Amino acid sequence: MSEKTIQETEASFGERAAGILRGWYQAQDEITHSVEPVEGPHADILTDGQRAGVVRTQKAERARQAAEGYREQYRKLTEERNAALRTRTSALREMLFKTPDTDALSRAALASDTGLGAMLDLAAHADNKDLAHAVFVAADQRGLGDLLSTYFERIDSDARPLYEEFKAAPSEEVLERRLADAETLFAAPEASHFATVPTF
Repeated sequence: MSEKTIQETEASFGERAAGILRGWYQAQDEITHSVEPVEGPHADILTDGQRAGVVRTQKAERARQAAEGYREQYRKLTEERNAALRTRTSALREMLFKTPDTDALSRAALASDTGLGAMLDLAAHADNKDLAHAVFVAADQRGLGDLLSTYFERIDSDARPLYEEFKAAPSEEVLERRLADAETLFAAPEASHFATVPTF
């Protein structure tokens, strides 16, 4: 199982993502304030307005190339983070919900909510962890918070932080959206962005 918790993974990758964003903002600032030479066989006959247009276009191209580089760094980092989170979430799911006693699981699945409570009381009294675990799985599926709390208090207190971590795991939709965010976060400015900046 992955050693880092979901929260630790998010924090670690968050710091690295922030570093990539800082690099992108600094690159934009450097491009914006840089002096671009206008070269070519006819550079000396351009008007000031034409020279400014050429410089804006050059800066926009530099920004586009920089954006591509930072976007790719961010995508790779996000893919790495998503893979780590999927691995951890899968490990938590197996730890929390894998039930070797399929007979107990079948009984829990067919029991009423009140019946589940009675089964958990009986499991606690008999120190039958397999039966209690089956009740836990059914209670989670039905969203029976009171029964889950009872399970953590009476049967397995160590499972509570793991369960809370599992419930806090980002959904697949969130993971995919983070990957798509690269396009927005690293959108290269158009040439017009540089219009009011001294260019020569």
